[in-house]
Amino acid sequence: MISEKRKKLKREGKEQRVDEDDPGNYKHAVYVMTMKLFADMERKRRDLEQRDMEERKRKREQEIEEEEKATIEKEWQKNFEESRQNRVNSWKAFQAGSSGTTKNKNKKIRGSFKPPKHKAESR
Repeated sequence: MISEKRKKLKREGKEQRVDEDDPGNYKHAVYVMTMKLFADMERKRRDLEQRDMEERKRKREQEIEEEEKATIEKEWQKNFEESRQNRVNSWKAFQAGSSGTTKNKNKKIRGSFKPPKHKAESR
């Protein structure tokens, strides 16, 4: 870092004296760099923890949703199986009684069609 500053000053044609040449300033610069590195590491660690926590939460919510879907599907299948005999009996009754009901419908349809009476236009 210090050598980069010296090269930059040399290119610009300025004095090559850098603040970090003084032992007190150098110690302070090292301290600042160390604190920045530790702060970056801590921030990255917290970001990783946060991301991991969110992923675990999302997975748990997905598991709960899948469990709910499974229970709903299981209950629907149970109700479907329990009502099967009722549906079969209803269908058989419909087929057995269908010949009698069509005769009644045909009688109603065979009547003549009467259109509505014409109303004269009044002015």
